Amino acid sequence: MSTQISLETLINRAKATLVSKTGQNNPAIDALAAAIAGVSYGQYGYQDLLFRQLHPETCSEAWLYLHANRHDTPRLLPTFATGSVQFVELGGTVVIPKGRVLTDAAGSEYETTEEQYSNKPVKVIALVSGTASNLPAGNILTLSEGLDGIDPNQVESLGISGGSDIEELEHWRARVIVAYEKNDLIGKAEDYEVWAKSAHSDVDYAWALDNTPQRGMVEVYIGSRTDDPTVSDEVVSLVQQTFEDNRLAGCHPLALVPEHALLNVEIQGIEDQAVRDNVVTALKELVKGKMGKISDITGAPESITPTEIVLTISTVTTNFIVKSPTEEVIIANNQIHVLGDVTWTPPV
Repeated sequence: MSTQISLETLINRAKATLVSKTGQNNPAIDALAAAIAGVSYGQYGYQDLLFRQLHPETCSEAWLYLHANRHDTPRLLPTFATGSVQFVELGGTVVIPKGRVLTDAAGSEYETTEEQYSNKPVKVIALVSGTASNLPAGNILTLSEGLDGIDPNQVESLGISGGSDIEELEHWRARVIVAYEKNDLIGKAEDYEVWAKSAHSDVDYAWALDNTPQRGMVEVYIGSRTDDPTVSDEVVSLVQQTFEDNRLAGCHPLALVPEHALLNVEIQGIEDQAVRDNVVTALKELVKGKMGKISDITGAPESITPTEIVLTISTVTTNFIVKSPTEEVIIANNQIHVLGDVTWTPPV
């Protein structure tokens, strides 16, 4: 990494040279030294900028597009959520036309993608891309325009998913760096971790178990740092395909989703609901911070200790007692911490 020389250093250097050459040391020398140093400082700064832009690790977003194009690693664009809904009939079966708009409680809009009878699920697509349009099964939508024979206020979501935001800049940067250094990745266990994270923007972490469950096999567990870290089957398939495109002959990598190890916490002494909600949020962040982190000592996923839980809750409030867990929570190599039930016990 280049280091920008300070302006003060350049002024002192120029002044020393001028004093040595002229034998003079007065305000005019100071002014000349400052002018010379200013020009040099600008030149050094421009060189430093160019150095940073020439490497994907330090370049700006605009230059990252250039590096990405050269290494065939385009930024993953936002996608539209898709799924299906079930209409409630007021009488007999009617035809649901293509292009009917539905709205959920948050204001997200969806559109039917094909003509379909009302007694069967109807496919829909979100009209706005991004994760905000993902809708779990059971949520209720309403028709923006009434339809004869259909209850406009009781359209049930059967699951609308697959919407994603544009790839985060630093996640994209990591994939470009992988492509930039492709020749350095030869198929070591840690290389599969890099390939996994570069395969899709939903993959925030990965850890590899070499020669597992048999010699010549590599199990790579992947996930996302969210409340539910499980990535979709589509993402798992994309990661697996990335492995197949890069793996060494004779090595058999498997992209897998880790098992959830629920962290159940019992806390005494907190009665205010707002404080409880903030504590739950803090505990979620603690758990997310542990996701995908492997201990350098044990080689297993990092444990969670009672002390860490206490310190986390202490950022929200101080009047409490952690009743459980009372011992270090250790999980297996194929598991991941997920916050389970938070139980509240009244003060004694």
